[in-house]
Amino acid sequence: MPTKCFFNLPEEKQMKIVGASMCELSRVPADKISINKIIKTAGISRGSFYQYFEDKSDLLDYILSDFKNIIQKCFRKNLEKYNGNLFKMTEAVYDEIILLGKDERNLKVIKNFLLGMKFTKNERISFMELLGIKEGFIENMFLPYVEKNNFRDSSRKFIRAIIEIICLLMRQSFTDIFSDYQNRDIYKKDFYIQLDIIRHGAIKE
Repeated sequence: MPTKCFFNLPEEKQMKIVGASMCELSRVPADKISINKIIKTAGISRGSFYQYFEDKSDLLDYILSDFKNIIQKCFRKNLEKYNGNLFKMTEAVYDEIILLGKDERNLKVIKNFLLGMKFTKNERISFMELLGIKEGFIENMFLPYVEKNNFRDSSRKFIRAIIEIICLLMRQSFTDIFSDYQNRDIYKKDFYIQLDIIRHGAIKE
């Protein structure tokens, strides 16, 4: 999060820095954003930037805080709405996040945020943490509802594996959708097929 120095700035100057950062993130993927371009647009020095933020990740964490809050609330709301049904919750969260792309600014920012993240385990964790979702967040939130889902295995390890697979599929699908939003229905259909395979398995018993 920003330092006290940042919060002591006049609101107008804070908004100018945030606006410059959002503009840069709407231009390039998250891992390619330029601090030089941000400070030039915001009219501040490099030294001032590092008085306000620890690094680029700290800046991203802050400017995406509203998005993170939406995601967290979305998970909690739909878990309760569907009485702990993991797959119905996933479908509802997925659909709500897609709708954020209808705002052109959101579309560019989310696309570049996603494009800046890779698929290694550490970066997958970083991706989730940038959304404000700490490792184990969904798992711990979901555990009280495990029995209602009638899984063949109710162990924590098994539940964690299911959630990780779903999160990876969602992340890939969102990258496709926000990079090619006009064809979102095609990617959405693919995601629902993949989710159904997880739910029912691939082999006819």
